[in-house]
Amino acid sequence: MNMKAKQKTRGLSFIILFCILSVVLFFTLTNTVAADQTIYKEVTVKHGDSLWSIATDYKDETPRLTKQAFIDWVKHENGLVRDQIVPDQKLIIPVKKENK
Repeated sequence: MNMKAKQKTRGLSFIILFCILSVVLFFTLTNTVAADQTIYKEVTVKHGDSLWSIATDYKDETPRLTKQAFIDWVKHENGLVRDQIVPDQKLIIPVKKENK
């Protein structure tokens, strides 16, 4: 086998290995995120609710978070770009679910 063919085979091997590792990493991260969300409480937004009012309602259950930190966490974990929420929207909040 000549040198050019060996380099081509080696390059293809690296590409295949990279693709396999990317797929494995993707599934690992998505499973981890889904698993983490199962330990947090989910709330349904009611008419008149805001992120600030939800943070206020749960301040006793999250004493280590400021209201702004609570809001930032909720926005990040729920993929919110703005502070706007709508009735019947489901949000994951940084409050642990109670074990039943």
